[in-house]
Amino acid sequence: MNKKWMILITIFMLAGVLVSGCTDNADDTAMEEETENPTPEEITEEVDVVGEGIDYGIRMEYYGMMKPSEIEINRGDTLVWTNYKPQNTFVLVSDDGLFENQEMYVHDTYEYTFMNSGTYTFSVADVPDMTLTVTVN
Repeated sequence: MNKKWMILITIFMLAGVLVSGCTDNADDTAMEEETENPTPEEITEEVDVVGEGIDYGIRMEYYGMMKPSEIEINRGDTLVWTNYKPQNTFVLVSDDGLFENQEMYVHDTYEYTFMNSGTYTFSVADVPDMTLTVTVN
């Protein structure tokens, strides 16, 4: 009888370990489910008017995409980059040297106001296809 109790206690202990491991994974799944994919209307976000220009949102996405990848704005308008990648960071690079490289963690933002006309390109370090071309009128 003593041997049967030891086996039963061992089974209960293993079941407890398995159940505690399952509940930990459920939290991770819930966090993943909260992340939503943007609708096309959310991709280029017109934000509030600031000073003389308009703020435009640029989404830096998990699968190596910057949305939109091209945008035409006016002098005095501001671009606001937001990192929507759930883990690690992106490093935003101004290929034209408008600002220093910006390391951005999840939901970090960086904004830049364009005061001069021209065409400017931006990229993300180590993600060659993640680019943005900005035409300023």
